[in-house]
Amino acid sequence: MSFIAQRVGYFDSSDFRDAVKKQSELADPIDLSIGIPEELTPEHVKAAGIRAIQEDKTTYTPANGLLELRQALAEKLKNENGINCSASNVTIVPGLTTGQLLVYLAVLDPGDEVIVFDPYYPPYPHLASMVGAEVIYVSTLPTFQPDIAAIEASITNKTKLIVINTPNNPSGAVYSEADLRKIAAIAEANNILLISDEIYEHFVYDGKHFSIGSVYPNTITMNGFSKEHAMTGWRVGYVTGPQEIIDAINELQQYVVMSSSSIAQHAALAALQHKPADNLVHKYQAKRDLIVRGLGEAGYQIHGAQGAFYAFVKAPHNMTDIEFVERATEQGLVVVPGRAFSKLHGYFRISYGADKQTLERGLEVIKKITQRPV
Repeated sequence: MSFIAQRVGYFDSSDFRDAVKKQSELADPIDLSIGIPEELTPEHVKAAGIRAIQEDKTTYTPANGLLELRQALAEKLKNENGINCSASNVTIVPGLTTGQLLVYLAVLDPGDEVIVFDPYYPPYPHLASMVGAEVIYVSTLPTFQPDIAAIEASITNKTKLIVINTPNNPSGAVYSEADLRKIAAIAEANNILLISDEIYEHFVYDGKHFSIGSVYPNTITMNGFSKEHAMTGWRVGYVTGPQEIIDAINELQQYVVMSSSSIAQHAALAALQHKPADNLVHKYQAKRDLIVRGLGEAGYQIHGAQGAFYAFVKAPHNMTDIEFVERATEQGLVVVPGRAFSKLHGYFRISYGADKQTLERGLEVIKKITQRPV
């Protein structure tokens, strides 16, 4: 008899583990796999964390987080995103993947249906399946933009939730305000909740970021500090939405995580008080342009890539994603196979969070594979 619970069978993170393993095994890897910005955590953020330790601010916080941080976030959400909220319906979570699970535990019952756009960030469907929900996949190919007609057609009387991620991981697509308003109207007509993951909101190069929670109150907006403030390892994010849902999440947090790191929360408060460098978006846009231009010169057609720091690319010569990744690894390049993010098996994801030199080396490998596939 196996002692492993059946819910573990809903997960397969081997593609990411393999990428990390390959990165560690290669002598001089060209790592375009994991979504980590090249910047280091800013000095003022590190100093705030150190100061919190020195001042013994190292005990539990309330389950929903430090009041001063929640107040600052409520102001940010109102002023920058147009989302009407207060400190009471903002909660701090130890990273958005944990936040995603807490939201699902709070709102989903077995048999509820969750609409997820393909390609997707892997926790969206897998965590939903783990809690007993049914995942309905809606393709966004070939443009990676939401297919409004397909979304509407996929709704049943069991649909509870639609998950939105813009700017998108893995495609880099930025959804237009017009499309997001159409999705909001569909949700309102069918009494459906929305989750909007906006962790890449400040990485927009074409178009403009729009928070759907500003026009549809039954939206659970998720965000954090990992990308914009280079705080991936600090594990601090936040969620806002209808008060009853936030209250339910806080009940769960009390028993699941107790509270997020007090040190990380004090550091996050310092991050909020200092805007990122003005050149951050320009820097990443230049890297995006480098990737798109280089891939275009190699014969690839690139869709998406209007934001975040990813490109989701169709493998050449009818290769599967695994075949492409294996050939890339042989030449020192680490990328993630598309099947980690999609029901399709012919794509691979590039993260251009790395520095320019690494990106240029990676493009050279991709060009060689494209010219000599065997």
